[in-house]
Amino acid sequence: MSVKTEFYFPSVSGLCDIHAAKYLPEDLASVKAVIQIAHGMAEHLERYEPFADVLCANGFAVYINDHVGHGKSVKNDDELGYFGKKDGWQNFIGDCRKLMETAQSEFPGKPYIFFGHSMGSFVSRAFSAKYASDLAGAVFCGTAGPNPAAAAGIVIANLISKLKGDHYRSKMIDNIAFGTYNKRTPGRTPFDWLSRDEFQVDKYIADPYCGFLFTANGYRDMFTLLNYVSGKEWFASYDKELPVLLLAGGDDPVGPYGDGVKKVRDLLAANGKKNITMHIYEGGRHEILNESALFDTVCKDLIDWANSII
Repeated sequence: MSVKTEFYFPSVSGLCDIHAAKYLPEDLASVKAVIQIAHGMAEHLERYEPFADVLCANGFAVYINDHVGHGKSVKNDDELGYFGKKDGWQNFIGDCRKLMETAQSEFPGKPYIFFGHSMGSFVSRAFSAKYASDLAGAVFCGTAGPNPAAAAGIVIANLISKLKGDHYRSKMIDNIAFGTYNKRTPGRTPFDWLSRDEFQVDKYIADPYCGFLFTANGYRDMFTLLNYVSGKEWFASYDKELPVLLLAGGDDPVGPYGDGVKKVRDLLAANGKKNITMHIYEGGRHEILNESALFDTVCKDLIDWANSII
């Protein structure tokens, strides 16, 4: 088991204090590297505790924060899914940078790996492009390929924000973004696309800090972030030497279904990127860390890769 410590720090957004946690091995002398995690959309850091425990057992220190507008980083529930008046997605990056500085001060000189899942993978892609010189590697888990609909989503979210207010929650935008995600799953619940494990899906649905609607501004920020990391400039400028690991379920609609993940790999390679590793797990849905049939395999693949680059 790991030793967990929770703490807060001021968000670069000015909206809140960011809730964060570090998970450390009991024997601090065993720490060989740091892994920072960026969680996904409409969830929170505590969902990553089993993952953090495994990483700590294998000699990694783990740092993670609730993004602005998520989990315990909100002052009240009205702020869920709201990241700022303008360019709120940049606050994800800035807050993660502050957490990184804390981790680096506590483990100076240790190799540093940035891991992001889902929306957090977009954060990881933006963060690792900006701070490649501080990183030993980057992991994009459950990521998406270039999506032409993102630009339209920005326009629609901006329009709704102007008409209804930046905190307005639009089911229409949510349907545009996620309405087709259950088409290949049984449809027991609206969130079956997340995992084959019914227990995990039901736990997600019962959690008030999971699955909430983003505000209009929040959707705009998410679409803007995806648009940025899908653009030609991002692929062309990405560090050619930084090791990258891509992880995804073969039945993940965010991918979509592996094709988008392969597209990210291919575009990176086409722009001269070296040292790309990819694992697509057959049958896995979006949250491969919340699939009992895959958890051990995914952890092993990531740890083996991390050990190989440090």
